This record gives sequence, structure tokens and C-alpha cells, in this order.
Amino acid sequence: GLIAETALILNILIFLGVMGYVRFTLTRPGIAGIILTVGMAVGANVLIFERIREELDLGKTPRVAIDAGYAKALTTILDANITTLIAAFFLFQLGTGSVQGFAVTLFIGIIVSIFTAVVVTKTIFELMIQDRQIKELKI
Repeated sequence: GLIAETALILNILIFLGVMGYVRFTLTRPGIAGIILTVGMAVGANVLIFERIREELDLGKTPRVAIDAGYAKALTTILDANITTLIAAFFLFQLGTGSVQGFAVTLFIGIIVSIFTAVVVTKTIFELMIQDRQIKELKI
């Protein structure tokens, strides 16, 4: 819960930072791209946490469960997100105006989502285990 929410907030903040840096004007299609991106980020987090839960149910330690959960979820996450990146690329190339705005927003959002789902959440888990010596992990 808290880790996923933190990652989602960071996802949105990083995304808005990138959009501000490139001075992208946000339109309704762009907002739709953001909403789709947030949905995919939530999906990635759910997938990761479910894989970790499966590993914990097998009796693995939190550290081993986290590593195995991420390893098992990574292929699916990358597959879904790379497919979406390819679609966004073609939407940008073949579309005009608002469709291109949607594609740019989606493309940037997916890159940020991959980063937050794979790097940020795992780093948070690692810090929690390392700093607090967590013996039990409830997901």
C-alpha cells in the first residue's frame, strides 16, 4: 500500500517535471495519456506485489521473496510497457495534433512508470529491509 502510493506519487511528480522541462502544453488528450500511464503504473505495482506475495506464501524470507518477485514480474512489465511504447511511437508518427499529444504524453509516462515500478519500489523495499531489519513482510 504505502510503497505503491509513494511510487505512484513519485511517478506523477517525475512525469510532471519532465513535461515542464520540455515545456509541453497539457491538453485533454494529454490528460488521457496521463490517466492511461497511471493505470499501467498501478498494474505494474499490483503485479510485482502479487509475485512477492506468492514467494512469501512459499515460505521464502522477505529479501528472497522481493528479489524473486521482481524477477518474475519484470518480463511481464517490460512486455506490456514496450508494447505500449511501440503503439505510442506509431500514434505519434501516423497521427496529427491531439493524437500526437496523446502519444508524447503516453510515451514519456510509460518510461517514467517503468522506472518507478522497477527501480523506485525495489529501492524502497531494499531500504526498509536494510535499515529496519524487517523479519516479516506483509503484502
